[in-house]
Amino acid sequence: MNDHRRSLETRADAQRIWDIWSNASTWPKWNPDVIAISLDGPFATGTAGSMTTRAGGTHKIQLEDVNPGRTFTIRTSPAPLSTFHFKCEVAPARDGSQISQGVSMTGPLGGLMSAMMGARMAAGFEPILEGLKKEAESK
Repeated sequence: MNDHRRSLETRADAQRIWDIWSNASTWPKWNPDVIAISLDGPFATGTAGSMTTRAGGTHKIQLEDVNPGRTFTIRTSPAPLSTFHFKCEVAPARDGSQISQGVSMTGPLGGLMSAMMGARMAAGFEPILEGLKKEAESK
């Protein structure tokens, strides 16, 4: 299971980042890939929902490993015989915080999907993180 990740630093504090990230209704505003998202409950481990992205259409998602103020993972299966785990993290840094997003892929075709798509997907995290940074620093 390879992990493909991108990170950047922001002047915004970790709580500000978490407040935006944990309010999924804001994602289409600052995340250039998300068209729509709905959760069937609170932003907590086990909550299911759906997300529509520009590149992949609409997929069922589930929140995993939600550690409020720090991390969460979105699990989805957009391709046959593979499960994608998108891990999002925020950590305090010297002048604000560090934000990162990564993806790992599991399942019978997870390794192949990771080799074929992982680096390209990680590059796509850069504008997402920049959008989050801009949103957090704007207020």
